[in-house]
Amino acid sequence: MENYLIACDSYKLVKEQVDKITGDSLNVIKYDLRINTLNEVINEANYFSLLNEQKYIIVHADNLLKASKKEEKKEDASDDAKLLENYFKNPNDKCSLIFISYEMPDKRKKIYKLFMDKGHVIINEPLNKKDLTYKCIDLLKDKGFAVDYETANYIVENSYVNYDILTNELEKIYSLLTPQKIVIDDLKDIISISITNTSFEFINAIINRDLKRAVESSKNFERLKIEPAMIIVMLAKEFQIMNLLLNGMNKKEVQYMFHKEDWQMKNYLVNVEKYTKNEIKKAIIKLADYDYKYKSGLLDKSVIIELLTLDFCS
Repeated sequence: MENYLIACDSYKLVKEQVDKITGDSLNVIKYDLRINTLNEVINEANYFSLLNEQKYIIVHADNLLKASKKEEKKEDASDDAKLLENYFKNPNDKCSLIFISYEMPDKRKKIYKLFMDKGHVIINEPLNKKDLTYKCIDLLKDKGFAVDYETANYIVENSYVNYDILTNELEKIYSLLTPQKIVIDDLKDIISISITNTSFEFINAIINRDLKRAVESSKNFERLKIEPAMIIVMLAKEFQIMNLLLNGMNKKEVQYMFHKEDWQMKNYLVNVEKYTKNEIKKAIIKLADYDYKYKSGLLDKSVIIELLTLDFCS
């Protein structure tokens, strides 16, 4: 049996790759190296079942494959590599090891090199907006739907430019529409233009100083009954996260503190490069001022978002 290392930031893309390998097999065992040890995995891999059936062991191994932290003991990493190296010398031919990571692995690590030499490495780089839009077109085409680029882009934007969310939205289309040529108007009651999506689009536009997009997305606020106070608080939190990152706080600590997904953290790391420390500080002060003026009645809800948009995007 073959051994694999699969890395991608998308849970569904990783699952698709794993399913191609395991097929219809029911003899699939899962381990997580945040809970289990590599030694437990190797012991299981060496075990031959009484029925002599093929088995697959899926190992969630982010920490094992990413760049070592300064505080990590080098001997621990060396022991793990040695365990795997010894197993590869005399593997169980009725077992496949499938190591998965939702972060890009450190290619300098010995364990990565072992999979390169003794197995298969499948790396799926994160899809950018353009690539994801074309992917959306292809996925719909496979199901008999025809869409133009603008329509596919509409679906992608309302999926946070995230493959996992995109596939969930496409499932709605497959279930509710018959295969045909579809346009944006066909999707407005299907694709989630929710409070969360609309708020996210507006906030993203503000952070990127995209005046046109911010104005367009804010048009839905009244219809969806989105309060300015909520937008101000959400926007302030985004700048606070960026401020922590810009001032050197560890990415993982920020992620844990604010309960953010990996793809969200990647967006923060991109956005933080667009601001200086002073600009972020000024943005946080401005938002506190807008919050005070709104809650004290100095600015009416009908104009505050418009003023904020012009202020931040100028």
